[in-house]
Amino acid sequence: MSWQAKCVIDNAKGALPFQAQLRRLKDRISPYQPNLRRDLDTIVQGIRQVEWVSEVLPIKGASVLEIGSGWQPIIPLLYSLAGASQVFLTDRNVLLRPETFEAALYSLRTHTQVILDGLNLDPKVLDYALRQDPGTSMEDRLKEMHLVYMAPCDCRKLNLSAASLDVVTSRNCLEHIPPDVLQEIFHESYRLLKPGGAACHLVDHSDHWEHNDKSLSRVNFLKYSDSFFRWTYIFNSLNYQNRLRHPEYIEMCSTRPVSAWLAKSTMWMRHRCAILLRCG
Repeated sequence: MSWQAKCVIDNAKGALPFQAQLRRLKDRISPYQPNLRRDLDTIVQGIRQVEWVSEVLPIKGASVLEIGSGWQPIIPLLYSLAGASQVFLTDRNVLLRPETFEAALYSLRTHTQVILDGLNLDPKVLDYALRQDPGTSMEDRLKEMHLVYMAPCDCRKLNLSAASLDVVTSRNCLEHIPPDVLQEIFHESYRLLKPGGAACHLVDHSDHWEHNDKSLSRVNFLKYSDSFFRWTYIFNSLNYQNRLRHPEYIEMCSTRPVSAWLAKSTMWMRHRCAILLRCG
């Protein structure tokens, strides 16, 4: 399907009223299913982020917050498995549900060896943490895994104490946030991070319409004006892309003191970057 056709369809769906009710109806007709190939990419990238943060500070006992946890909390679960004492999950809307939480656990169970190799865990500990347990509620499993779900919330102003976090992280989320909002989120992150804390963000700089329409270049969206490109998401905010480039993210973060920019503040995949910094 061409990106223009998908854009029209997505905007038409976004313009429909009663979105929450329609989503529940869709879930009843077609229950949520994990995408194991996509989830493997998430797991591999999540492990890489954990490794990067581990070079700066110990994960064991750390307090972590993820911006934009989405339907499947794979990244928070990886931080929990790595030894974090508390992981906050944030989203503007409530997306996590028992079936999506179980889908995340299923994907992690499917790729157990990748996690064992990446996080150097005891297989018995991992098997127990990811076990199938229909008799235990999602809320109880979240508590067991030291996960705190905060949605709906505004990451520009969180009800958390200053200097209470060791790590603020995100994956493929920041590119969907308007620059002015993003700047406020970075300011709030600085307030929440302890001295010596770390922020680690993985950003996908590519044109997301290209993900489905391979006739496009990875940076096709850069040739359009802001006024024209606004029509691609005018009725469907989920399709918003800020089109910021890597140096612009660095400049935003640099408005607050950081003790050191690390080598990870570079491109590590084509049109994808990681930003890792320490709070001064």
